[in-house]
Amino acid sequence: MQSPSGIGRILAGRYRIERLLGTGASGTVWFVRDTREKGKVWALKEVDVSGLSAQEQLETWTMFSREADMLMQLEHPYLPKVVARFQEQGRHFLVMERVEGPTLQSVLKEAKIPLSEGDVISWGAQLCEVLHYLHSLEPPIVYRDLKPANVMVSVRGPLKLVDFGIARVLNPTQAGDTTAYGTPGYAPIEQYLGKTSPRSDLYALGATLYQLLTLQDPEPFRFNFPPLRRFAPEANPKLELLLGDLLQKEADQRPESAYEVLQRLGEIRELKKSVWKRLKTQVKTWWSGNL
Repeated sequence: MQSPSGIGRILAGRYRIERLLGTGASGTVWFVRDTREKGKVWALKEVDVSGLSAQEQLETWTMFSREADMLMQLEHPYLPKVVARFQEQGRHFLVMERVEGPTLQSVLKEAKIPLSEGDVISWGAQLCEVLHYLHSLEPPIVYRDLKPANVMVSVRGPLKLVDFGIARVLNPTQAGDTTAYGTPGYAPIEQYLGKTSPRSDLYALGATLYQLLTLQDPEPFRFNFPPLRRFAPEANPKLELLLGDLLQKEADQRPESAYEVLQRLGEIRELKKSVWKRLKTQVKTWWSGNL
């Protein structure tokens, strides 16, 4: 017998719901098994609009349709692949690649000490790659909700940026956003003024990396972060400088692009490798001289 939660239901004649994966602002996500393709499993995103007013249903359906249409056209290893969409019994569904692994938010909750600089630089570089891809599209896509909860660390490969519910395709003829979206603490001030741009995502990237390095939650609506060294005294000065640039209140004072940030992270990573190699050589020399 099917439970009220939907466990056991078969949707679209093929997708059997097996368990709940999570819930978010833009929908519920289920783990489903494909009854037509043996061994195939998917993540099924569901939006239930049955309890909303007519106007709210229209707005929710518009947002969901935009996310579905957007994702089905995207091709990038750091984005979950969307394979189908359908509607059934007043609910709307999106079938997508199942990503195995925790979110960075879950990683933060388990962390007892700030995460390693090497890991954070690696995650930051991957996020820059996918942001560069989105921002380079014609027209560009601004993600608008980058935060640890929307980044999944895949156990079988690279991280995945998930939940495109509030992403916006930039329209150069449109004066501003129709609605101010974002998560307080991660969204820059211009996002609440309806003036998002690719540099808005860079601010959220800076807030995310800062949190990973310090375990300090960003304060909502403050738009001000203490120097990184206050919480991570051993941090690379160049990394602290980069975060300071990303977290500038004025968008035009931030780096020009995700690609620029990627290059700067690469330089910091290579510097770390060089220092580590030199230290190993010094230790080896010291050890040999004291035998």
